[in-house]
Amino acid sequence: MSYLASHVRAICRWASLAAYVLSLLILHHVYPMAAKAYDDLCASEGITFGEGYSVRDFGIAIVVFAAPLVLARSRVLIATNLIIALIVTFTASTLLTTAGNIPYECFTSMGTYEDHTSGLEDFTLIAFFATCLAYALLIIDLAIWGIRKLIAPEPKAQ
Repeated sequence: MSYLASHVRAICRWASLAAYVLSLLILHHVYPMAAKAYDDLCASEGITFGEGYSVRDFGIAIVVFAAPLVLARSRVLIATNLIIALIVTFTASTLLTTAGNIPYECFTSMGTYEDHTSGLEDFTLIAFFATCLAYALLIIDLAIWGIRKLIAPEPKAQ
Protein backbone atom coordinates (compact mmCIF):
# COMPACT_ATOMS: atom_id res chain seq x y z
CA MET A 1 0.00 0.00 0.00
CA SER A 2 1.37 3.34 -0.99
CA TYR A 3 2.05 6.18 1.36
CA LEU A 4 -0.66 8.35 -0.21
CA ALA A 5 -3.29 5.59 -0.05
CA SER A 6 -2.70 5.08 3.66
CA HIS A 7 -3.16 8.81 4.27
CA VAL A 8 -6.37 8.89 2.22
CA ARG A 9 -7.71 6.00 4.29
CA ALA A 10 -6.83 7.78 7.53
CA ILE A 11 -8.37 11.04 6.32
CA CYS A 12 -11.59 9.23 5.32
CA ARG A 13 -11.77 7.50 8.70
CA TRP A 14 -11.23 10.77 10.58
CA ALA A 15 -13.73 12.58 8.33
CA SER A 16 -16.32 9.87 9.04
CA LEU A 17 -15.75 10.13 12.77
CA ALA A 18 -15.92 13.94 12.58
CA ALA A 19 -19.22 13.68 10.70
CA TYR A 20 -20.68 11.43 13.39
CA VAL A 21 -19.44 13.74 16.16
CA LEU A 22 -20.98 16.72 14.34
CA SER A 23 -24.27 14.82 14.13
CA LEU A 24 -24.21 14.20 17.86
CA LEU A 25 -23.37 17.83 18.56
CA ILE A 26 -26.33 18.91 16.43
CA LEU A 27 -28.56 16.47 18.33
CA HIS A 28 -27.28 17.88 21.62
CA HIS A 29 -28.00 21.41 20.38
CA VAL A 30 -31.53 20.79 19.07
CA TYR A 31 -32.89 18.57 21.83
CA PRO A 32 -33.55 21.50 24.19
CA MET A 33 -35.30 23.34 21.34
CA ALA A 34 -37.66 20.41 20.81
CA ALA A 35 -38.24 20.09 24.55
CA LYS A 36 -39.03 23.81 24.85
CA ALA A 37 -41.53 23.70 21.97
CA TYR A 38 -43.30 20.75 23.57
CA ASP A 39 -43.10 22.01 27.13
CA ASP A 40 -44.46 25.46 26.18
CA LEU A 41 -47.59 23.80 24.84
CA CYS A 42 -48.05 20.89 27.22
CA ALA A 43 -46.42 21.74 30.57
CA SER A 44 -49.71 23.18 31.78
CA GLU A 45 -51.19 19.68 31.44
CA GLY A 46 -48.55 18.25 33.77
CA ILE A 47 -46.29 16.55 31.23
CA THR A 48 -42.86 17.41 29.94
CA PHE A 49 -40.79 16.33 26.94
CA GLY A 50 -38.22 14.47 28.96
CA GLU A 51 -34.53 14.67 29.65
CA GLY A 52 -31.99 14.91 26.89
CA TYR A 53 -29.06 12.64 26.31
CA SER A 54 -26.22 12.61 28.82
CA VAL A 55 -22.53 13.01 28.09
CA ARG A 56 -22.19 9.29 28.83
CA ASP A 57 -24.77 8.50 26.13
CA PHE A 58 -22.84 10.60 23.61
CA GLY A 59 -19.57 8.90 24.59
CA ILE A 60 -21.10 5.47 24.07
CA ALA A 61 -22.53 6.60 20.73
CA ILE A 62 -19.12 7.81 19.56
CA VAL A 63 -17.52 4.48 20.49
CA VAL A 64 -20.31 2.58 18.71
CA PHE A 65 -19.91 4.75 15.59
CA ALA A 66 -16.09 4.57 15.68
CA ALA A 67 -15.73 0.77 15.88
CA PRO A 68 -16.64 0.00 12.24
CA LEU A 69 -14.58 2.97 11.09
CA VAL A 70 -11.45 1.72 12.80
CA LEU A 71 -11.90 -1.95 11.92
CA ALA A 72 -12.70 -1.45 8.22
CA ARG A 73 -10.11 -3.11 6.00
CA SER A 74 -11.09 -2.36 2.40
CA ARG A 75 -11.06 0.96 0.60
CA VAL A 76 -14.64 0.35 -0.52
CA LEU A 77 -15.89 -0.02 3.05
CA ILE A 78 -13.94 3.01 4.22
CA ALA A 79 -15.55 5.08 1.44
CA THR A 80 -18.96 3.57 2.20
CA ASN A 81 -18.58 4.46 5.89
CA LEU A 82 -17.80 8.04 4.90
CA ILE A 83 -20.93 8.21 2.74
CA ILE A 84 -23.07 6.74 5.55
CA ALA A 85 -21.61 9.24 8.04
CA LEU A 86 -22.34 12.14 5.68
CA ILE A 87 -25.93 10.96 5.24
CA VAL A 88 -26.36 10.82 9.02
CA THR A 89 -24.87 14.31 9.32
CA PHE A 90 -27.19 15.64 6.62
CA THR A 91 -30.15 14.11 8.45
CA ALA A 92 -28.96 15.71 11.70
CA SER A 93 -28.68 19.07 9.96
CA THR A 94 -32.37 18.89 9.05
CA LEU A 95 -33.10 18.85 12.77
CA LEU A 96 -31.94 22.46 12.91
CA THR A 97 -35.11 23.44 11.06
CA THR A 98 -37.57 20.90 12.46
CA ALA A 99 -36.65 20.56 16.14
CA GLY A 100 -38.46 23.71 17.24
CA ASN A 101 -41.73 22.81 15.50
CA ILE A 102 -44.68 23.06 17.84
CA PRO A 103 -46.43 19.71 18.32
CA TYR A 104 -50.03 19.48 17.23
CA GLU A 105 -51.07 17.43 20.28
CA CYS A 106 -49.89 16.72 23.79
CA PHE A 107 -51.33 13.22 24.05
CA THR A 108 -52.28 10.55 21.56
CA SER A 109 -55.39 8.44 21.92
CA MET A 110 -53.39 6.00 24.04
CA GLY A 111 -52.42 8.69 26.57
CA THR A 112 -48.77 8.98 25.59
CA TYR A 113 -46.88 11.45 23.45
CA GLU A 114 -45.44 10.43 20.10
CA ASP A 115 -43.16 13.06 18.64
CA HIS A 116 -44.06 13.55 14.99
CA THR A 117 -42.96 17.15 14.55
CA SER A 118 -39.40 17.61 15.79
CA GLY A 119 -37.71 14.95 13.69
CA LEU A 120 -35.74 13.56 16.64
CA GLU A 121 -37.31 10.11 16.35
CA ASP A 122 -36.63 10.04 12.60
CA PHE A 123 -32.99 10.96 13.18
CA THR A 124 -32.64 8.28 15.85
CA LEU A 125 -34.09 5.68 13.49
CA ILE A 126 -31.79 6.71 10.64
CA ALA A 127 -28.73 6.72 12.93
CA PHE A 128 -29.67 3.26 14.22
CA PHE A 129 -30.14 1.93 10.68
CA ALA A 130 -26.81 3.47 9.59
CA THR A 131 -25.05 1.85 12.54
CA CYS A 132 -26.57 -1.56 11.78
CA LEU A 133 -25.60 -1.19 8.12
CA ALA A 134 -22.03 -0.21 9.04
CA TYR A 135 -21.66 -3.24 11.31
CA ALA A 136 -23.18 -5.62 8.74
CA LEU A 137 -20.80 -4.33 6.08
CA LEU A 138 -17.92 -4.62 8.55
CA ILE A 139 -18.71 -8.29 9.18
CA ILE A 140 -18.75 -8.94 5.44
CA ASP A 141 -15.50 -6.99 4.98
CA LEU A 142 -13.72 -8.85 7.78
CA ALA A 143 -14.97 -12.20 6.46
CA ILE A 144 -13.63 -11.42 2.99
CA TRP A 145 -10.34 -10.21 4.47
CA GLY A 146 -10.04 -13.39 6.57
CA ILE A 147 -10.75 -15.64 3.61
CA ARG A 148 -8.14 -13.82 1.53
CA LYS A 149 -5.61 -14.26 4.31
CA LEU A 150 -6.32 -18.00 4.41
CA ILE A 151 -6.19 -18.45 0.64
CA ALA A 152 -3.29 -16.16 -0.21
CA PRO A 153 0.06 -17.92 -0.24
CA GLU A 154 2.57 -16.80 2.33
CA PRO A 155 5.59 -14.97 0.91
CA LYS A 156 8.70 -17.12 0.85
CA ALA A 157 11.72 -15.93 2.76
CA GLN A 158 14.82 -15.59 0.62
